[in-house]
Amino acid sequence: MKELDIKLADMHCHILFGVDDGARDLDLSIEMLRIAHEDGIRTILLTPHFHPKRGMASVDRIYDAFIILRDKAAEIFPDLELYLGREVYYTSDHAEMLEDHEELRICGGRNVLIEFSTGTPADYILRAVDNVIMMGFTPIVAHIERYACTIGNKGFVEEIKNKGAYIQVNADSVLGENGFSVHKMVKWMLKNELVDFIASDAHDINHRRPELSKCYRYIAKKFDEEYAAYCMHDMPLRILES
Repeated sequence: MKELDIKLADMHCHILFGVDDGARDLDLSIEMLRIAHEDGIRTILLTPHFHPKRGMASVDRIYDAFIILRDKAAEIFPDLELYLGREVYYTSDHAEMLEDHEELRICGGRNVLIEFSTGTPADYILRAVDNVIMMGFTPIVAHIERYACTIGNKGFVEEIKNKGAYIQVNADSVLGENGFSVHKMVKWMLKNELVDFIASDAHDINHRRPELSKCYRYIAKKFDEEYAAYCMHDMPLRILES
């Protein structure tokens, strides 16, 4: 298959080893980076969970693992750039920590990747978005298509966007791998250009692999090549620089 002209960026994944329910060790992290690199990904934001069940590793443990992986990756994949963020499970307590704990924010900046339980009501998510914005941060709602309240609820998605939040969806959902209803909703969001980020949300080399090229080609063909670049190159680089 022809190589893409664009260098892809993955802004949500669990490749960092030993800190959550993603890569268990350094070897698996390196293998995941190899898959990503072969797929044309050249920028990766590592987003270990800040979640009471999926990962609450200490800052020191995460940073130590990041340094090890970054240095090893530089030897093997010199053109691959790694950055560090978190995927924050939203609670009022976690929101209050954002100001004093820059490690919960993407590269210590003003953008925050937030997630919710799949059954979280729409009004709770909307209030959470308001709270994060009022604190002076920009929320990125992770894998919005996975929340039950999203499916068929176009007004909910539009309201999140109108509030000033960003929306992220997973590449496998774009490709229809999470069921008809999810795929239909994601296609509507893409058609109306409501999605800001498409990421792998990779956890290993089998389920949800760190790959984006197939998704990029799909969106470029079905929707618009510039919009595909926006979601998988332009916007990820923009938040890393902000």
